[in-house]
Amino acid sequence: MLNQVIHNATITLQLPLDMSASAEIAALRSAGIPVDELGNATSGYLFVRTTGRGDHQTNTFRWFATTIGPAPAVSVSSQPMPVASTAAGAPAW
Repeated sequence: MLNQVIHNATITLQLPLDMSASAEIAALRSAGIPVDELGNATSGYLFVRTTGRGDHQTNTFRWFATTIGPAPAVSVSSQPMPVASTAAGAPAW
């Protein structure tokens, strides 16, 4: 049997499908994913998948670092993005 290396995503983030590009980039950066002004990963590998149906579609971003350890420094403001939620406390998306 072959030895398989399994590498889980370093960061996983779900964002609403209808988010603006600038808000999406700000959310990726605040989560610690190094992206340029177009939303492309500047290091590692960024996998994006759209999930859900109808009004509940989301983009799931999975970022895989090139190495295990601290993420590379990114010049971004450190203000976190607010999380939309329903009255029950579950995410709105």
